[in-house]
Amino acid sequence: MDRSGRSEQLNHDGERRMMRTMMLLLLTAAILSAQEKETKVSFSKDVMPVFVKKCLNCHNTEDESPSGLYLDNYKELMRGDSRHGPVVLPRKGAESVLVKKLLGTTDFGRPMPRGRKPLEPETIEMITRWIDQGAKNN
Repeated sequence: MDRSGRSEQLNHDGERRMMRTMMLLLLTAAILSAQEKETKVSFSKDVMPVFVKKCLNCHNTEDESPSGLYLDNYKELMRGDSRHGPVVLPRKGAESVLVKKLLGTTDFGRPMPRGRKPLEPETIEMITRWIDQGAKNN
């Protein structure tokens, strides 16, 4: 191989290394972006304010909730209600009765919040994410 052929081969190898480096950088950026979207949802900062605003008119421990489900504190939420037991299944948002009631997909009772405008899809998605993340009291 003469000098120009060797130089050409070095350029080709350098281009391949550069392409691999660029692909790794793009992959890293995509992973970091996905992780940002999967931000941690806080019970006290994100979920509880929704309950206060949209649910506590009926589901509070001071008034007798017809379902027996109380949403004014974490312990009661995780206990569930007297008829259906736990309404939150940690790491199983789509299977949780709470999410199904918000979506109106249970085979019992009415969608929640009863007699009020449904929650925004983004709000239901946030509550589902909190459950999928383990439904922690944070």
